[in-house]
Amino acid sequence: MSSAFLADVERYRRSDRSKGCIETVRAVVRNYGLHALIAYRLGRLLVDPRRAWHLWLFWPIAWPAYFILSSYVRLVYDIRLALSADIGPGLHISHFGGISVRECRLGKHCSIAQQVQISSEDGKNGPDIGDRVWIGAHCKVEGHFRIGSESTLSAGAVIRRDIPEKSLCLGAPARIVIPGYDNRHLL
Repeated sequence: MSSAFLADVERYRRSDRSKGCIETVRAVVRNYGLHALIAYRLGRLLVDPRRAWHLWLFWPIAWPAYFILSSYVRLVYDIRLALSADIGPGLHISHFGGISVRECRLGKHCSIAQQVQISSEDGKNGPDIGDRVWIGAHCKVEGHFRIGSESTLSAGAVIRRDIPEKSLCLGAPARIVIPGYDNRHLL
């Protein structure tokens, strides 16, 4: 949890161009996406007691803190990061509102915009999203699909099939417009 959380903070620091300790604290305080990730990382730590056995003394405090923080994030920012999702380190949530991520796997250093829905259709097998994937506003990924690493899902895309690595996808249903697309300038 600590390395994933530090990667999340580092990603937000880079986007804000923060350098010192005070600027890092400011980045943590003012970024709502980071608030959602703090709640998520705390919840995932508490769900797996084997990884956090040394925190058992703090459980009576940590569970209420998790519920308060996650409820705050859901009500105020409308960001829902379910504990059923496996989110890799360095996620960046660029806007708040209408974000729901559950029953899926997100790789390292992904980016999510507002109104994104990522989930499974059957409640069990959700999407498997690779590393460094940029997911645009109003994008919907529902079902057991594989999104290749370094792909870009444009705003409003509705994913209905597997997407290979380094692809730019547009449309509803999404189609590959540019294979071999380099999304490093977006992240």
